[in-house]
Amino acid sequence: MPQLRQAALVAVLILIAAFISSALAQASVETLPVWLGSGVTFAALLVGSRWTWPATLAGAGVALTIWGIVGHQLATGPALAFAAIEIVSMGVGGWIATVGRHDPESPAGATLLIVGALVAAALGGTLAVEFWHWQRPTATPLDEWIAWTFSTAVGLLLIAPLAVAFRGFRIKRSGGMPMSQFVGGALAFAAFIVAVLVVFASDVERQFGKLAATLAYVPMPFLLITSVLWGPRGGAVATLLGSLLIIWKTAQGAGPFAVNETFAGEAVIEVQGFIAMWTIVFVIARALSEARRLALDQARTWRLRYERTLSAVGMATVEYDAVTGRATWGESAAHVLGPSITDAGTLNEWLDRIDAAERGLVQATWYGVASGELPRSEQEYAIRASDGRVQRIREQLAGVRGADGKVEQVAGLLRLATTAVADNTTFTAEIPRGE
Repeated sequence: MPQLRQAALVAVLILIAAFISSALAQASVETLPVWLGSGVTFAALLVGSRWTWPATLAGAGVALTIWGIVGHQLATGPALAFAAIEIVSMGVGGWIATVGRHDPESPAGATLLIVGALVAAALGGTLAVEFWHWQRPTATPLDEWIAWTFSTAVGLLLIAPLAVAFRGFRIKRSGGMPMSQFVGGALAFAAFIVAVLVVFASDVERQFGKLAATLAYVPMPFLLITSVLWGPRGGAVATLLGSLLIIWKTAQGAGPFAVNETFAGEAVIEVQGFIAMWTIVFVIARALSEARRLALDQARTWRLRYERTLSAVGMATVEYDAVTGRATWGESAAHVLGPSITDAGTLNEWLDRIDAAERGLVQATWYGVASGELPRSEQEYAIRASDGRVQRIREQLAGVRGADGKVEQVAGLLRLATTAVADNTTFTAEIPRGE
């Protein structure tokens, strides 16, 4: 039953996408200018487990057979062959896109998604040439290949990222992006819509003259900004709606692509390639942005754990720039050593707080680590805080080397010396003596 429901759902979604594609635009070739149906198949393969693939492809086969009969007036046998093109091409493309089962929102997964989509579209176009040569001998093979390949590629690149972004989606009462980020994305998307309505107007040539044919790129940076600000989900929705608007306007004979058509349908072919290239840019940009966001979240999580652990055991951290001596204190420093300790923003300010009798040795040790002569050091000395309190500090320093082998930073661990002694004494007392 689950597989039957999967097949039925895929079939229904493909037919809905097919009728939407048909409503958007028509063309002089057999293939529609934008084909979203294959995007449903490809997306289902991409987000589903391998054991669901037979049901997905079976549902796609049923839907495409029906569409072949209804949309292209094919007999039952040719309609089955028409559906087989979808099954073969999407199966191959889906396999490529899921090699290694990388997350499609990661850079590696996004690259495989793009390659799989392009291979599936090209393979489908190649098979379609022979199919339409069989069914429509008067059809132009090159035109059919271009129409099938480009329209399918656009559909895959628009629908697949949308499905990936919304997998496992649950409505939340709280959370989500900050209001400022949402408003920024909304303003960018509004600017995109305005730019599209101006640039892809029916009288664009009269308004802009010779410049009209070069204005297609104007709206796209606004869509890219929207995609980045709104994240994978909002960006995928914005890209889908914005791209369909551009294709629809072009198919109506408006916009810069329709200014100089050397043959019927050239504008639609050009806008397909234009949308496909920009969609690839959006997919890669979202993948890089998401990878950066996840890396930052992971870094914050580990930093929080690290700081909590250090604070719990009475340790503070500091990082010095090996050249300038600028100090960066960890969040636990104020808790462990006192709030005034972080007022020392440089090495010299820290050295000024050390007792004069010990300052020279501490300074020499620090420069030994910073120069790379000493790999690490451990010492104890007294400091006077800005509030007048005197504390003895136990400090461990180590040099952090860069790609050129030179020390770039000096990392330090500090704790109160009295605490360290107490801890060591307790620890030693708990170790049983050997027989």
